[in-house]
Amino acid sequence: MRYLKATAQDRSGNGQADTVFLHFYERGAGGFDELIHEAFAVDMNGDKNVDLQTVVDIDVEGKSMAIDSHLLTLFANTFLKLDWFNGGESWKRTLVVVAAHEYEKRPPNGVKLHFLERRSTVRKPTLAFQAAAYDGYGNGVLEWFTNTDVDKNGVVDEVDKELIRSLCSNFLAFKWYTDPVSAAC
Repeated sequence: MRYLKATAQDRSGNGQADTVFLHFYERGAGGFDELIHEAFAVDMNGDKNVDLQTVVDIDVEGKSMAIDSHLLTLFANTFLKLDWFNGGESWKRTLVVVAAHEYEKRPPNGVKLHFLERRSTVRKPTLAFQAAAYDGYGNGVLEWFTNTDVDKNGVVDEVDKELIRSLCSNFLAFKWYTDPVSAAC
């Protein structure tokens, strides 16, 4: 199983997220999670758009890193718009993104967003809330969305739906759901 763990931080101290860290994990046969890639993106002027980022070959296909860079920017720009970030260099709040597979040999039919919060350094993070998007017709398009206030403004509206759509679609574009063993067969 592969998943993405995203963390946003307010390192400038202006009360809004400015740095996004993306950790791409893969769960091995022994049940241990291995960090495969790490990337970061920074909004230097507070406009919720990435100005600086690392470039990694996210899908490990050895092809254009320009595409990976573009996908990273799209995901990070959306994540910066959420009100789910940490003050300073804290890692208490994270977002875990996982593909939902109804049938293992087919592309994912959904994406789940798990917003986790660690209340103390000695405890595991707890699920604060979650959201999801689903491809209900099997056509590769996410059409169904949970009613979740992901921007934390107190209202579930079209903005939330678009944020969920963007996060989930951009995660699928990373292709970080493909099992490298079955993809090679």
